[in-house]
Amino acid sequence: MFFQRLRRFYIVSLGFSLLLSLASGIFVYQVSPLREPTFQPNSANAGSLVPWLQGVTEAHWILVANILAFLVSTNLTLVLWQQKISNKNYWLPHFILMILVWVILFRIYWIIFIGYLLHEWLID
Repeated sequence: MFFQRLRRFYIVSLGFSLLLSLASGIFVYQVSPLREPTFQPNSANAGSLVPWLQGVTEAHWILVANILAFLVSTNLTLVLWQQKISNKNYWLPHFILMILVWVILFRIYWIIFIGYLLHEWLID
């Protein structure tokens, strides 16, 4: 009973994280300086040209990319390894493997999110 609720929570939180990532990607696309006709590439003016986003620095964009990569990789790892949680035998090797899978997924998603921000000229 407990593991069924936990499994459902992992799947719902993964869906929420993916929807949040999709919404963030659409938001980044909308506020990208590439949408502004007066934008000059290679002018060291990264960030959004939207007036109410002028205070958002590169550190903020990177922080959001880190948070999204953490959320998606953690939820995906927990969904992939939900059967291993209830298995009492050999829990240490499974735990170490789960940590390695999480690190790999985190790096992959971090590279994807940072690459998207670089593609949209929000990080200079």
